[in-house]
Amino acid sequence: ITTKSTTKVPTTSIPTVQNEFRGIWISCYDHISAAGKTRQEYKSATDAMFKNIADCGLNTAFVHLRAFSDAFYESDIYPYSSYIAGTEGASLSFDPFEVMLESAEKYGISVHGWINPFRVSTKKDASLLSSSNPAKKIIDAGNTDGEICILSNGIYYNPSCTSNHQRIIEGVREIIAKYDIDGIHIDDYFYPSTDKSVDQKQYSQYKSEGGTLSLSDWRKNCVNAFVSALYSAVKSTDSSLTVSISPAAQLDKNSNEYYADCELWLSRKGYADLIIPQIYFGFEHETLGFNSLLAKWSKLSRASGIKLACGIAAYKCATADKYAGTGSSEWKDNSDILTRQIKAIRNNKNYCGFAVFSYQDLIRSACKTEIQNLKKAVNETGNV
Repeated sequence: ITTKSTTKVPTTSIPTVQNEFRGIWISCYDHISAAGKTRQEYKSATDAMFKNIADCGLNTAFVHLRAFSDAFYESDIYPYSSYIAGTEGASLSFDPFEVMLESAEKYGISVHGWINPFRVSTKKDASLLSSSNPAKKIIDAGNTDGEICILSNGIYYNPSCTSNHQRIIEGVREIIAKYDIDGIHIDDYFYPSTDKSVDQKQYSQYKSEGGTLSLSDWRKNCVNAFVSALYSAVKSTDSSLTVSISPAAQLDKNSNEYYADCELWLSRKGYADLIIPQIYFGFEHETLGFNSLLAKWSKLSRASGIKLACGIAAYKCATADKYAGTGSSEWKDNSDILTRQIKAIRNNKNYCGFAVFSYQDLIRSACKTEIQNLKKAVNETGNV
């Protein structure tokens, strides 16, 4: 795909921002596999990764540490991920996250550990899971309490089970006990489905005990209880750590599909320190335009001390957005969208910065011009 250059944004149009949050997500798909590598070979690769991040003027990396019911670090709870070890549960001769942290420190990048709380696998075949996977152990034992949901779109920890909350939080405690990181991050995957069967046993028990909430409100309460417990666990271990969440951009989708009460998390302390809505849309999207979503989130009630940043979509650069209607070709026809989005974010006083999804797009050849423009826009404000 050939990226067309458009009129460059003048340097004077980007306001200088001090102490700006500038994030990048390093997803499971961005991770460099450590399988078959020596520690030094892996360190050379992670050095190059964090040098690229620093060269773009970014200052914070959200590093996937548990994308499924697995680990990208040396864990006593979860098996190594296939994305880092080649095969789920395989062994490595060194701890890859320890090496990544060395590279991040070398280039001055703050690191936050990123987990997907409830996702186990995108495949519904449990036999593909490692025997050491906690979810596999539950399934093999009969899954009598319905802690695991096996659906057409994959396998998930049941969000209504407090035993799962405890299991996930135990993994978070392990991370923050072992590594010198700056925060814990969770994204938009909460409830895996709106189907009543997901937690029918738990909801029926709740109702039989006199519960009066609707299924939707009860599910939101379950998610809120998990988020609150996670926040408390992190803060009780190290109050300086940042707890952040990156929900979907559409508030109705968060509420009605994922049962994520983002408005509560912003307006009341005890759930998150930083919310980063994933506003992964262009300016010309027919129904979900970037500017309207940016404004909508900025107008939400926000408790003192809770910060708001904006997630932007480098992964859409130089591609067609088939769901954007009349704006479907916007990302192919322009190479300054991210730059203009950063300008819009900086011009809204309610945002403290932005985060880019994801690392692989910083080095993707098809969006080279877009990333060069982004780099110029970020770096011209000076170091933070």
